[in-house]
Amino acid sequence: MTGIGTELLGVIAVGIGMAALLYALLHAARKAGLTLPTWLLPAGIGLAMVSYSVWNDYAWFGRATASLPEDTQVLLVGRASQPWAPWTYLAPVEVRFAALDPAQIRDGEGGIRQAPIMLVERHGQTVIVPQHFDCAGGRIRPARGDWTAAAPDDPAFAAVCAAGG
Repeated sequence: MTGIGTELLGVIAVGIGMAALLYALLHAARKAGLTLPTWLLPAGIGLAMVSYSVWNDYAWFGRATASLPEDTQVLLVGRASQPWAPWTYLAPVEVRFAALDPAQIRDGEGGIRQAPIMLVERHGQTVIVPQHFDCAGGRIRPARGDWTAAAPDDPAFAAVCAAGG
């Protein structure tokens, strides 16, 4: 099942659980002689489902980075706002990131270092992109590409070239 399908099942499970809890509480309140508005049940279910969805959106990045090897460095984080979640225009949610495990950096011939860069996307597959780094020459080359000058603020270049070597 895809990540979106799992998230949808989570939202539905929270809704069913809240429905059962609220139904029991409302039933107990009626038995105690309290008269409560009928809209409390659907409003409570909806609030629980939206709250879970918001929490799940903002907790994804922490859960994803916690599952990486211990010394992994997050290089870049991509954030986005989503029209169906208007609160993300105030606080954009993390939807992708690039990471590097320093233990995977290898020294090659001629001072060229090799490192796999992990590209992780929330609703996509994780892709490992092997790259070559010419630390002395200030260049980067992806596995299937040409050498290009490293940007002065390139976090992958800085991390690979600073990691011993």
